[in-house]
Amino acid sequence: MYSETFIQNLKKSIDGNIFNCFGFFPVESEDGELKNPSSAPLIIKALYKLGLIRIPLRELYLESYLKRKRIQLIIANYGPSGAELSEISERLGISLIVHFHGYDASVEKVIQNYIVGYHTMFKIAKAIVVVSSEMRQKVIRLGADEKKVVLLRCSPSKLFNDINPDYQSNQVLAIGRFVEKKAPYLTLLAFKKAQEICPNLRIKFVGEGDLLSVCKDISESLKIDNVEFAGVLSPLSIAKEMAESFCFVQHSKTAANGDKEGTPVAILEAMAAGLPVISTYHAGIPDVITSDQNGILVQEGDVDEMAQAIVNLYKDRDLAEYLGENGKKYAMANLTKEQYNLQWNSLIRQIVLGV
Repeated sequence: MYSETFIQNLKKSIDGNIFNCFGFFPVESEDGELKNPSSAPLIIKALYKLGLIRIPLRELYLESYLKRKRIQLIIANYGPSGAELSEISERLGISLIVHFHGYDASVEKVIQNYIVGYHTMFKIAKAIVVVSSEMRQKVIRLGADEKKVVLLRCSPSKLFNDINPDYQSNQVLAIGRFVEKKAPYLTLLAFKKAQEICPNLRIKFVGEGDLLSVCKDISESLKIDNVEFAGVLSPLSIAKEMAESFCFVQHSKTAANGDKEGTPVAILEAMAAGLPVISTYHAGIPDVITSDQNGILVQEGDVDEMAQAIVNLYKDRDLAEYLGENGKKYAMANLTKEQYNLQWNSLIRQIVLGV
């Protein structure tokens, strides 16, 4: 799935044998050998009910799987998974790395529900990986030892490096799930204001989510022209859309429940492609974009400024090309796949082998 790009990138980056398991507490595996506890033989369930098996079945199954596969390292994607797995990793003597991505360090209810588990996990885990400087400070405030916290920003696929955007196009591109923290409705309203000045503008949204129908209703009720909702597209199709666009827009904001981005992969992909990015001062975005140097940033919720940024790039194609090329240079210097692979594998060797 496009929304799991970062996990797929991570799997492809790590040297060694990888055994992919699913669930905040894993109950199934990609190889099919980790079974859901609901499928346990009746004799096992009976022994469990009689109290002759004291360890919870899901832990029993997972521990058996980890031992059978001779796992040396657990990488838990998302904080709650790290909290769920920390005691098992300690009990079995298996090193643990916990990878925070966004909501797990920002949504208030998640933090409240897992704060005790987080504190345990922070002690047990060998490393806490984050994707933005803001997130690094957040997990330290939550109780993580700053010496354990490692900033490893995701890298865009090499697929986007060879794209040459059409800086003379009229197409604005927006990619991402239709959820509150990505605020596609604010992107749409900014586009409407820009289109009132530049009628030939068009916008294409890529992605799905709970707010898709809301955005369609806004588009229809406000009679916004030249809006296309393309749904989920393959990476190759996304690359094609980037090549046919003159700028990329994403109005990331803090959701009502506190949910925030990490550093959005779609923004990194647009930078690698040479598309000038218009976004917001939010989470890890200012880590990679310096406004008016390799992109344009506006304050969260400022639809008027985002609209003006779109108009400015539409009217000044040399500026669009300048910002896009600078974004590409930044990505090529700081966000390559080779750097990402090296950082991850160096961290793993340090933890598992002590080198």
